[in-house]
Amino acid sequence: MRRRISVLSVLPVVIAFIASCGGSNHHTTPPPSEVPVVVSISDQASTLGVLSFDLQITSACLLTSAQAADTDCTGAQSLITTPVTVQLEDLQTSQESDVLASTQVQAGTYTAVLITFGTSTAAINVDPGTTDTDTTNSCTAAATPSVCELSPVVNPTSVTVPFSTAAVLTSGQPANIAIDFNVANSLIEATAGANNTFTIDPTFTVTDNTTVGTDGNLLDVSEVTGTVSNVSSTGFDVTDSVTGQLLPISTSATTTFNGFTSCTTNNLACVANNQTVTVNFGVSGTTSLVDTATSVSDNGGITFGQGFEGTVIQTGATPMILVTSVPAGNTQGVTVGQTLTLVPPATSAGFSVALPAGQTLPAGVSFAGSGDLVDGQNVMVDSTGVTTAGGVSTTTADQLVLEPTEFSGTLSALNSPNVTIDGLNNFFTDNNVQNINFQTGAQTTFGGTAATTGFNGLTVGDQANLNGFLFNGGAGQPPAVFGETILDNGVVPAAAVKATK
Repeated sequence: MRRRISVLSVLPVVIAFIASCGGSNHHTTPPPSEVPVVVSISDQASTLGVLSFDLQITSACLLTSAQAADTDCTGAQSLITTPVTVQLEDLQTSQESDVLASTQVQAGTYTAVLITFGTSTAAINVDPGTTDTDTTNSCTAAATPSVCELSPVVNPTSVTVPFSTAAVLTSGQPANIAIDFNVANSLIEATAGANNTFTIDPTFTVTDNTTVGTDGNLLDVSEVTGTVSNVSSTGFDVTDSVTGQLLPISTSATTTFNGFTSCTTNNLACVANNQTVTVNFGVSGTTSLVDTATSVSDNGGITFGQGFEGTVIQTGATPMILVTSVPAGNTQGVTVGQTLTLVPPATSAGFSVALPAGQTLPAGVSFAGSGDLVDGQNVMVDSTGVTTAGGVSTTTADQLVLEPTEFSGTLSALNSPNVTIDGLNNFFTDNNVQNINFQTGAQTTFGGTAATTGFNGLTVGDQANLNGFLFNGGAGQPPAVFGETILDNGVVPAAAVKATK
């Protein structure tokens, strides 16, 4: 028997339903759509001799116009979920952006990025006869320069960086939020006689980009070095040594595999857990973002747990190296900013150059023995052990892999295809390097004012950020750089530089 329902009993439910809808002309607002976002970070080089610079970013978020006065990220769209310490000296050209995070944010219009900071550490060249301090620790150089690790106070501890125009993030259109740090304008030096006190006044610019390049990528990232884990049939993870972030890397039919001397297949089968590799990749996608490798290079026999990166700070009979990056899994106990005496490999077989696939070195340069070491070279060290005696720590290397060096300077002479660079930072000049011969070629990427015209777009007197492999130029000759990138910044007014030495 069907039960009859009274109209009166239904009426309250209908009224409640209408009330909940707010009337026939209103509807429940759907949740905001989300936008895939990749957050990238880069750095502009300092005019100081800064060999290593770590800055902890504790939070970063997007602000709307209504949140313009906010001083923390509560209630805002977060770009990073956990604090990240970034080694900024590895990111000194616009071509050297790295991935800080991949995330999802709500579609909307945003006017600024709020960034908060933790601690900082900087390894700074100390001029002879001067003292450098961070208000707590200090280092004094006598007759010869020295490298000092400081922890400059970060003040203010947060900055709100506006977009030049409001960033409109739309559902279904991925975006790149690019954060560009400027060491030159952030590292503040207060000089009193022979004493120099350093603090950090963070200076950033931020941009948003939704334009996909001709290669189909929203962002191209080069030279990420790190430790491999979680190898699968389609890719692997790499822990980025610059940011400590775990990056999921996919491979494709066009990915090239280089330097895997013990593997002849030259494909993903050559990649194994715990290898140290360098990856170039592109970020693409629509509903979610994917990091797809264009190339994967093995780092010349670097043994898991033994590898770290460093900068040569002394040559001759007793070479020394400053540790600048420590890949995940290192068991040697080395730390960024540590200075080590270096015992180089005994034979030329222990020396190699991390050239990208297809590149060959020009005649007249070599990296095959301790006599080829030059102040300022960046190298990957395969260390067989670290010992300490009398307060001096020594590392013995069985492999040294030359990697690109990044620096800034002035274009002082143009003699195609070569450029003479002077106006170098005090680390080079204190070590009797007054100029560098920068050799351009088919391998060189031009940027800034020379982005479209290449070598012909360079101008004598302009400031530039440069990247390439640094070699000993020979007796009486300046060092030579096999140039990978040159970013011509034009003439930079002296007033625009906060920190000079």
